[in-house]
Amino acid sequence: MDGDYDPQREAEAAMKLAVAVHGPERQRLIRFAMAWQELARMRPSSSRPKEKAA
Repeated sequence: MDGDYDPQREAEAAMKLAVAVHGPERQRLIRFAMAWQELARMRPSSSRPKEKAA
């Protein structure tokens, strides 16, 4: 996988979008976020991108 790939970031982005919409689209985005979150949990910690200090 690409080094810039971050499923946790994708999950957060999907949830932010879900907050902005209603109906079936919201449910679809929530399911996407849950899938991204599951990928983040399954991903080995050594392959997670390092967080940059502020």
